[in-house]
Amino acid sequence: MDFSLNIKQELKLILTQEMKLSLNVLEMSSIDLEKFIEKEFSKNPMLEVDFSTRTYKSQGDDSEESSPFDFISKEKNLIDFLEEQIGFLKINKEMRFLCNFIINNLDKRGFLPVSREELKAGCGFPLKYIDEAIKIIKTLDPIGIGAKNLEECLIIQLHKKNINDSKLEYIINNFLQELASSKYEIICSKLNISTDDVIKYLEIIKTLNPLPSRGFYMGDNIRFIEPDAEIKNIDGKYKVIMSEKNIPKLKLKSLENSQEITGEEKNYFNSAVNLIKCIEKRQATLEKILNIILEKQYSYFSNSEGKLNSLTLKDISSVLKIHESTISRAIKNKYILTDRGIERIKDMFIINNKKLFIKERIEELILEEDRSKPLYDNEIAAILEKENLKTARRTVVKYREELGIKPAYKRKLKDNF
Repeated sequence: MDFSLNIKQELKLILTQEMKLSLNVLEMSSIDLEKFIEKEFSKNPMLEVDFSTRTYKSQGDDSEESSPFDFISKEKNLIDFLEEQIGFLKINKEMRFLCNFIINNLDKRGFLPVSREELKAGCGFPLKYIDEAIKIIKTLDPIGIGAKNLEECLIIQLHKKNINDSKLEYIINNFLQELASSKYEIICSKLNISTDDVIKYLEIIKTLNPLPSRGFYMGDNIRFIEPDAEIKNIDGKYKVIMSEKNIPKLKLKSLENSQEITGEEKNYFNSAVNLIKCIEKRQATLEKILNIILEKQYSYFSNSEGKLNSLTLKDISSVLKIHESTISRAIKNKYILTDRGIERIKDMFIINNKKLFIKERIEELILEEDRSKPLYDNEIAAILEKENLKTARRTVVKYREELGIKPAYKRKLKDNF
């Protein structure tokens, strides 16, 4: 027998509870953080909430004042909203299940990109029942939900408004590209109508919602978007303005003699102090990151025609001297309000803006094409190669699909109206 003593030295990173909380808070969206604060507020008697210049005490307090969370609207969940509507319909249990199954296959736009055959393979129901369920879903609010594409979404809304105009529907199905690029003469020639008629049709289309899920985003579920900050023009210069309206301000309960805190009260006190520090650190870290993003992408925010520059997590990390994983956590599921609308912070990072330029060029080529002879993907690839933007045909297909543009055979105009 061999009796020997082996000594092995290991270096491990042990995360304290405080460190874990700090990382979790940093990663939370504003809505998730609000819910987390509400939970902590309800169980920690050392916390007070400063909301709209009024102080509300934690639950269990003798005060008659209400909690500020009584006045905060609950999270809006589109899937739940649709399923709730299904619950009120007089349909059998199987059809209710099928409708809910289809609802959970909607994409982030609120469209149903999955084919009838794919749905059948996923749930086992006959196609006639699937068609009936899709028809039911298209009657729900928001109007246009469950459409297979933008064109159908717009036409569903027209019918809901009792607008039944075959020429308008033909324009929607075939000339959205021409409308986007103001090529009214092509539409006039094809439908034998005046420019004024086209403009009137365009005004009607502008009243329609192109995205049924607008105001919601697709995560683990679909939730209402609350921007964490705004990139705003103040006195001619764009600045980062942090939003605090969705994050109630926490403070410690006033004590007559803090030195007398002992036992469980001390644990509550330390927990409250740590939570407040973590939230302050979250806001400060995010603001620093956004200030660098604004500096690097200033032309994008200040000019409607501005383009995004190449920017990586490593670029931010080298400036702030914090790890890339920390930056990744800080921007996860977070949004900013800009002159262009609400945008994901994550989308401000581009490893190589050449891809973005190629996608924009593909979009330009398709917008300018002769719709009677639309450009096929291999033809687009050939044009790009001549412009020293060598791109494989399969890459053109990928970028075109990411842009939501149909293949050539579907873009070709019909011979007759």
